Amino acid sequence: MKTGITLLFCTILIVTLAVCGCSMSPPQNEVTGQVTSSVTSSSAGPGIINVGTINPETMGIPVGRGQFVFNDSLGNADRPITVYYYRPAAWNQSGPILIVMPGAGRSGQSPRDTWVRYAEKYSSLLIVPEFSQKYYPGDIWYPLGYIYGATNWEPKTNWTYMAVEHLFDYVREKSGATQETYLLDGHSAGAQFVQRLVTFLPEARYSRAVAANAGVYVMPVYTIPYAMGLKDSPLYESELPNVFARKLIIMSGDRDTNPNDSSLANFPEAEAQGRTRFERAKTYFATAQAEAARRNVPLNWEYHVVPGVGHDEAGMAGPSAEVLFNGT
Repeated sequence: MKTGITLLFCTILIVTLAVCGCSMSPPQNEVTGQVTSSVTSSSAGPGIINVGTINPETMGIPVGRGQFVFNDSLGNADRPITVYYYRPAAWNQSGPILIVMPGAGRSGQSPRDTWVRYAEKYSSLLIVPEFSQKYYPGDIWYPLGYIYGATNWEPKTNWTYMAVEHLFDYVREKSGATQETYLLDGHSAGAQFVQRLVTFLPEARYSRAVAANAGVYVMPVYTIPYAMGLKDSPLYESELPNVFARKLIIMSGDRDTNPNDSSLANFPEAEAQGRTRFERAKTYFATAQAEAARRNVPLNWEYHVVPGVGHDEAGMAGPSAEVLFNGT
């Protein structure tokens, strides 16, 4: 990895910030005022228990829907994360934990509410961290993970991807969960985050990860410069087989085929992956297959096409949940 940054990366980064469709929406549900560690649970539907405001330091995560503020003391402690959760009554401490990454709007409440039915179906604790535009502005802080900051490469502990790992530890401690791994999902900009976390943090403790309908990918080859490939990136070539060995599932709606979608990245490096999200997903998986074969290493990834679904998180959530909870 070089200590400097290439001119191409600067150009790509500027264009990505402008048009990639993963940072345009205004901040939603941002943290305001004094940051606390309280958890609020509300009755938002049948079977949801209203337990009021509690302290997770002593009472854990209650049954139902709620939210709390997570301060990553091991990373960017001055940038709080509002975490939306759902705990089914059937979930116990040995049950699964699912972390869902929000899309371009950054709101954690919307994907939490979308995924409640599947958390209930599979008796999973659902965790949705909201990286608000106030504290995590632009693509540098969210899908690009703050690997590269204002002027240089950032230490790994400051990467936004690491906040997910630190949050997992926090949730385990406060809920008493005994699972040593988590399930990970993201749609659209959330899928970009997931795909990059899988790439640059191969030691992350997810057991299965889904990236659904991402708009652009970091290609798993060292012939394309960072941030669209791995050349000059923090991932050493010796680590790439570890990335390929993990379980990443690329999900693609077969109707996500609008090349003129206003939120779809259209700069040349993105267009080289395909004209639509559907084409880019196929390119990404085929590139991984070719690179793994060239290196003579196993590829443990999967590619799934979801029929009849376009760029729709609700439409992709059910098939994504199926492969996350029932996959092998």
